[in-house]
Amino acid sequence: MNDFSDIDWEQLHQVSEDDPEFELELLTMLAEDVKIHIEDLRQAIVDRDPIAIAHEAHYIKGASANVGIISITKSAKQIEQLARSEQIAETTALVAQMAIDLGNLETYLATRNS
Repeated sequence: MNDFSDIDWEQLHQVSEDDPEFELELLTMLAEDVKIHIEDLRQAIVDRDPIAIAHEAHYIKGASANVGIISITKSAKQIEQLARSEQIAETTALVAQMAIDLGNLETYLATRNS
């Protein structure tokens, strides 16, 4: 199962207690959850609300770090930092990259669940 480079497998194995089936379940739940929060993040950017942006980014950062999704965690951390310094314009490209990374995760999961 360790053929997707964007996952910190040690972290995921630790959280799942080395249960491959549970790992897929965790990753699937994360993907569904992050998709919703990315939409909320996009709306917060449209609203130019740095507090909401930081809040959504913080949530995504924690959830993705918990199961070891490296790129989404990194982007969310950068977005949170930018929002805290009210540099909202710089967050748009990072959110777009996060959505691409989420799509890559969903593609990986689709191949694992088929």
